[in-house]
Amino acid sequence: MYYTVATSEGPLTVPSPDHEWTVLFFITEPGIGERVPELGGCTTGLCSARDAAARFARAGARVLGASAHAPGELAEFAAGRALGYPLIGDTDLALGRALGVPEVRAEGRVLFERAGVVLDRTGAVRALIHPVPDPEHHADLVLSELARLTGEGEHD
Repeated sequence: MYYTVATSEGPLTVPSPDHEWTVLFFITEPGIGERVPELGGCTTGLCSARDAAARFARAGARVLGASAHAPGELAEFAAGRALGYPLIGDTDLALGRALGVPEVRAEGRVLFERAGVVLDRTGAVRALIHPVPDPEHHADLVLSELARLTGEGEHD
């Protein structure tokens, strides 16, 4: 299944028609760790994906971040950290729910839990990586799953 999503860089199609894999890094809310420490790590997790950009490219994967916030709210966050990939603003939680991403209630709102989703070209969920206990290793967990799916071992 294909989705047209609003991102910090404009509308995009998910999964990417130009990539073998589309990887989505779901986060709760940028900066929420300052108010709700147990939900912290969004910046760390998204930056782990940024720092592994070459490894994702070698694996044939398009990287996207996703949060339950408006794309306009996410654009400044993405630009300020030079993420190098768009953030999906899934304000109605529709994409995350369609993909089976776990949710958490915080500050009276429903947000996504930290998770990774790997889609193939058809839009089929090939992996849901959850829980992600250490945000610093979010990208590593997803890359390990990509390696398993392709049978190619680690992508270093």
